[in-house]
Amino acid sequence: MSSTYWGLCFYDVHYRVLTLPLLRVKATVTIKEINAQVKLTQTFGNDSPNPIEAIYSFPVPARAAVCGFTMIRQNGTRVVAVVQEKAEAQQTYDTAIAQGKTASLMAQQTPDVFQVSVGNIAPQEEVQVELVYATELTEDEESDSVRFLLPVHIGSRYGSGPSLFTPNSSSFININVAIETMTPIRKIGCPSHSISTELGPDPVLPNANQLPFSNYARISLSADTPLQKDFVLTILSAGLDTPRCVAELHPEHDTIGMALTLVPRFSLPDRPNQEFIFLVDRSGSMDGNRIAAARKALVVMLRSLPHKNAVFQIASFGSHSDLLWKAGSRPYNQETLDEATKFVDSMGANYGGTGIRMALAMCFRARDKNRAMSIFLLTDGDAWDLNGVLDQVTRAVDAAPLKTRVFCLGIGNSASTAMCEGIARVGNGACMMVGEQESTMTGKIARLVRLPSHR
Repeated sequence: MSSTYWGLCFYDVHYRVLTLPLLRVKATVTIKEINAQVKLTQTFGNDSPNPIEAIYSFPVPARAAVCGFTMIRQNGTRVVAVVQEKAEAQQTYDTAIAQGKTASLMAQQTPDVFQVSVGNIAPQEEVQVELVYATELTEDEESDSVRFLLPVHIGSRYGSGPSLFTPNSSSFININVAIETMTPIRKIGCPSHSISTELGPDPVLPNANQLPFSNYARISLSADTPLQKDFVLTILSAGLDTPRCVAELHPEHDTIGMALTLVPRFSLPDRPNQEFIFLVDRSGSMDGNRIAAARKALVVMLRSLPHKNAVFQIASFGSHSDLLWKAGSRPYNQETLDEATKFVDSMGANYGGTGIRMALAMCFRARDKNRAMSIFLLTDGDAWDLNGVLDQVTRAVDAAPLKTRVFCLGIGNSASTAMCEGIARVGNGACMMVGEQESTMTGKIARLVRLPSHR
């Protein structure tokens, strides 16, 4: 198990890794319909007697687009990032550091982890690191509900990571969210934290009195909240799945950004004679609430399967992997359902490391080649072998004799969106994320299982 790396870190003269205290964290979020813009500002302090070069690693949703990065020094100097080819950017950074200048370099480690090098931070100086990104919201439990995720923690991941730095232990966060919808907001929830909610548009808006009161809300979460789990917000507003087009003017240039949203509606016949394999992560990182959530989700999945000549199997994995029924999948009936449910109730997180690629390979080998197959992977995705896993799924799906799809249920407060969403994308499936202590997830899990039941 490799260490988890995030925050500002640096090497001292003895090549030990030291961390800069994370003093303050502020997230300013604007949600409009099913899209969000996030400005994340983290303030660090250098309490060492010497100038340092530090490393800053931070999580973002895998589907997000980073659109701004700025370093702000204590004297007010703003160092705004520009995009360059990777080798050119590294050379520009190295030259600036050698000349004694303050510089920063940002690079993508994985689709959901970025790393920034910040050079020549003066002694006793505070430095603000400001990141801006845009992201889409995802479907949530109820119809017409969406889910916003603000990742603030990178969970410990199995395998060799891309960095050599240790994490800060804890810090405090201040989150402010402004919500705007086209129809009245019916409900706002936060399964991860306790929040304050205020309905209506922000009074500072120039036309606040003319805006529809029930279409706006403001959410805040202040201090005394350690960065130990991701922030999750759910919004219920009528008609979120109706076609819409949103346009926005650029604040400085004479350009317009537009987003067109269409949700297809089809009446599709059921697909009979399918094979369903439920692949459950039982590695050490799933211990406690995560494996409990996996057991709960799996019971719902088993009871949501179609009955038209379906067969199913349960596979477990960690450092090794195995099947419930060694001879292959069995017909879906009351007898096998009872046996499977009893097995699920006994599941623990005692399988060691997170060998996702090995486990998927086992499922692809064990499949019934005369049936269409759907794999449902339940995992926290805490492994660094992202490219290897995605390549495994891509090759297996392309080579399958009959239609094969891979779905993923990401479990946990710091589940890897890059791994979970990536597997579903290359597997022609779908991904849903749930917190390890969410009480309402039955609906979304049942919908996930029904997806491959249609042609």
